[in-house]
Amino acid sequence: MKSKIWRLVIIASLGAALSGLTAVSAQAAVPTTTLPATAVTTTTAQLNGTVATGGAAVLWQFQSGTNTAYGQSTAVTMIPAGNGTVTVLAKITGLNPGTTYHYRLATQVGDGTATYPLVVTFGTDQAFTTAKTAALTLSNTKLSVHKATVSIGLKCAGRQSCKGKLTLSARVKVGKKFEGLTFASKSFSVGGGSELTLKPNLSKTAQSLLKHARGHRLGVKLTVKFSTGQPTLSKSVTLILK
Repeated sequence: MKSKIWRLVIIASLGAALSGLTAVSAQAAVPTTTLPATAVTTTTAQLNGTVATGGAAVLWQFQSGTNTAYGQSTAVTMIPAGNGTVTVLAKITGLNPGTTYHYRLATQVGDGTATYPLVVTFGTDQAFTTAKTAALTLSNTKLSVHKATVSIGLKCAGRQSCKGKLTLSARVKVGKKFEGLTFASKSFSVGGGSELTLKPNLSKTAQSLLKHARGHRLGVKLTVKFSTGQPTLSKSVTLILK
């Protein structure tokens, strides 16, 4: 059933182009090989394969999905007559991070007539897993303040780097009202699988406030805004004054 559906899609999309296929080896299955995927990222991958055309004009496409039912396919492409074994590839996008995908190469020869019937061949199933989205974590939620700086340890999990801007903020009671106060902010870039200690300078207002709170532990909120589409990290931390 899957083969019949795929044939109909090709016929509908190419129409008259099928009539131009040559008859060379058109009644025999074309050796079709699915090769391992390359250039796999969090959301993209390159699918590869080879087609031993035997000199015939061949239509090909990759079918992909999160299981062997596939469900998605790349554009139908023609290999002109007169070629031997041809390497084919297609880039697929819009994938989900940390997800396993299956794919296979499919080929077709023939023009659909009684003389040259359609012959569809499928390569074996292959699979790949996209990279996980880089995840940023704190080495310690108890941050040490020394003079005018605060030390913040960051860890970046995954293959991609974690890039963004970090902000330490707090709600401070002024009179009878609570007001927001930015303690420190700093841009950062942590390589995938690496650690980094940031030491941003505290704001003048924060320094003044902390002078009168020597020996105390202040609860503040740390917010990380990424510039690469990663999830925002928001964490409650404790500032230990020294």
